[in-house]
Amino acid sequence: MDILVLSPCSKDKRYDSVLDCEDVDEHSREELVQEHSEYTTIAADMYTGREHKHVEEAVTHLREVADVDWYIISAGFGLLRDETEIPSYECGFSDIESVRTRAKRAGYDINDLTNDETIQAVGREKGIPQAFSDVLCREYDLLFVVLSEPYLLSVVDALTEVPEQTTAFAFASNGSRQYVGDCTWIPATETERQALETTWMELRGEQLLEVVKTLDMEELTEVPDSRGLRRLTEATTIDE
Repeated sequence: MDILVLSPCSKDKRYDSVLDCEDVDEHSREELVQEHSEYTTIAADMYTGREHKHVEEAVTHLREVADVDWYIISAGFGLLRDETEIPSYECGFSDIESVRTRAKRAGYDINDLTNDETIQAVGREKGIPQAFSDVLCREYDLLFVVLSEPYLLSVVDALTEVPEQTTAFAFASNGSRQYVGDCTWIPATETERQALETTWMELRGEQLLEVVKTLDMEELTEVPDSRGLRRLTEATTIDE
């Protein structure tokens, strides 16, 4: 079975930041890796946020029984494989003023763009939806999307083009539901947060981990049938 996991970068990183948004927009990743080799590691190890760690643990479990590709959306470097080397940096999609500055620097008239459109514009400048569309062409059986709203916005173009053979699930808040595209929406709401006794920052990652732990891993040796798909959904539905 072939599984694809898509998650975001995190503010917390293994090394102190040595680059900002302008640095990562003006120079190639390869150049920056070479220049800052002492602050460089693979993406899976660079991010140390708690949501990221939950996703990492879930990916480790999944890889015991399936072929798993893990991609991370970096607001600084675009779409990354988990094994791609990057230097430490400080740049995200949550600070809208920073995003607007980047869009303006790229030549956009930010007065003509909403905040959502501005994030999407920067996402396209970093090649995020285009790169993820290329990844989706590899005909995965399952896709798990674990993204907050700004990161969903950066890839929303590609999420509306999920291949028919790929069964896709997106953990998202009620307000972000409109951005999950062709994915089946898995609620990540206050109900789930309270039930898991967790924080908003790590809720989606913890939900993915709970799904992976709840499923009989032998069931993932084959593409789930309709019954299996219901179980995937029900595994994340938490009673109040």
